Amino acid sequence: MKYYLLLLIIWFSAGMVYCQPSGNLEKAEKLIDEEKYKEAFVVLNEAVRKNPSDGKALNLLGDIYLKERNFRLAILFLKQAIEKTPAPNDKMYFDLAEALQFRHHFTEAIENYKLSDPKSKKRNLIEIRLKQCEVGNDLISKPLEVKISNLGPKINTNQSDYHPLVTADFMQIFITRNDENNGSSIFQSFNKGGWEKAISLPGPVSSDKGEKLAGISPDGQILYLIRPEKNGDIYVSDFKDGTWTKPRPFPYNSPKTESSVCVSSNGKHLFFVSDRAGSKDIYSCSASGNGWGKPMKMGKHINSSLDEESPWLDADGNYLYFSSKGHQGMGGFDVFKADLSKPGSEPENVGFPINSASDELYYMVLPDEKTAFYSSQRDGGFGKEDIYSVRMSVGKSPQLQLFKGTVSEASGLPLDATVIIMETNSNQVVARLKSHPETGTFVTMLQDSKIYSVLIEKEGYLFHSDLLNLTSSENQGLIKDIKLQKLFPGVTLVLSNIFFDHGKSSLKKESSKELQRILLILRQNPGLKAEISSHLDDSGIEEVSQKLTENRARAVVDYLVTTGIKSTRLVSKGYGSSRPVSDAKSENGREANRRTEFKIISIQ
Repeated sequence: MKYYLLLLIIWFSAGMVYCQPSGNLEKAEKLIDEEKYKEAFVVLNEAVRKNPSDGKALNLLGDIYLKERNFRLAILFLKQAIEKTPAPNDKMYFDLAEALQFRHHFTEAIENYKLSDPKSKKRNLIEIRLKQCEVGNDLISKPLEVKISNLGPKINTNQSDYHPLVTADFMQIFITRNDENNGSSIFQSFNKGGWEKAISLPGPVSSDKGEKLAGISPDGQILYLIRPEKNGDIYVSDFKDGTWTKPRPFPYNSPKTESSVCVSSNGKHLFFVSDRAGSKDIYSCSASGNGWGKPMKMGKHINSSLDEESPWLDADGNYLYFSSKGHQGMGGFDVFKADLSKPGSEPENVGFPINSASDELYYMVLPDEKTAFYSSQRDGGFGKEDIYSVRMSVGKSPQLQLFKGTVSEASGLPLDATVIIMETNSNQVVARLKSHPETGTFVTMLQDSKIYSVLIEKEGYLFHSDLLNLTSSENQGLIKDIKLQKLFPGVTLVLSNIFFDHGKSSLKKESSKELQRILLILRQNPGLKAEISSHLDDSGIEEVSQKLTENRARAVVDYLVTTGIKSTRLVSKGYGSSRPVSDAKSENGREANRRTEFKIISIQ
């Protein structure tokens, strides 16, 4: 920027003394075409020094500022160029209109766009730009109550930093960064009371092949990246044994360009971008076995005639955020939100100041719906493209809470187990995670005022099931330390998702999934014999409680036997309230004492 400031000082101090043009403007134009802007400034500096009224030199300076995205100075020089030129051409008005649009001077931009094309040679383009300015005027008249913050020099550089991917626990951010030669690589930063300086992600994810981020799984343990093979292919890397595995190709890459992957919180849907059919469009896949089914192009209400980019599904799977050049925006890529519960409905522009007349891309919303991250080419950044955070002034209602835990063996050794969370009322999976292989940790967000069943399983171990009741004011269950037991005699498993009506012994239909898991254990281990026991708290008459627990245990055994399990492998026991596991003074304690258990008697 020093040579920019020097030029301004010389220009303003020179006054209006007239001198003959330098004759080197053609050389400056050639240097601009070759993107040698510093060299062009030297030539133009001499021209302006000799003749401060040289309209062509002023216009070329404005053109450089426009290309360098310094729109404030571009407007200054382009206006001077038009004033000093007896017959300004269409391009001068168009360039000025473009700079005004990027600075959000939409009304003035409209006037200059109309002046730039009196013969309608660019009718279609001008109509698009005029519409963008009208949309811009409308959006800035009703700004959102949000706080947008640049993530600062520890994340952003004087080059391009983009495609932020933040983990659900807000502890890590992955970004793509371009160097001075426009080569790309993946960086990572950790949140330790603030973002630390981003460091290059080690191989084999980052290499000399020019990788870019594409997406990350909800649990942060699967990374999707773009490698430049065949114009850009999606690759997949898993975090195992403390490092990222060698990336493997995504099965649905095409000879065209793929980018921007998003996986739903429940692990059932994957979205990605491809230009295989022409312009960039969003495609979706559904989970199939251990992989993904054939991709399907999303409908015309999502994919326009121009480019779409960077899909992101919110935690509940209700809204798809994406960037588009084809829907009604302020210019370049704008961020839009599509309501997936209303198929065919028009996407909504998320508004100003999240969107600007520059490109806004890679918008991702954290599960709390209060914080978002994205990259933008707007004025005021450190480089050509910077990463920003968005803080919403009003969170969505009802509120969400962070649910986290650790999974380990009884000895404390961390386990990489599968964590499946279901909303009991709808019986829908809301999250499917993997606990971290080094620490055993997992994290996700859950909505208040709902009840969830939690299943944690790993081959060779008894599964763990739990119930999270977020409708209870006494709930203390948002942090879990879970121990998985290996299959051996004496091990007991609490069946937290076996349900009975109050005072009755008939199984409720909500118990079916837990019963199926017990069946799976029994079928996979034909030499296993087990005791099914039922327990109650001490709030009732003990004789009644004893009889009820006997009947409930027998009901579970009867169900298992009817599915083909031999009755000789199962024993039912009712213990009434004689074996409490918790203090019965609180509702949570009484709830813990009301339980059904599965105990291994022997295994061969």
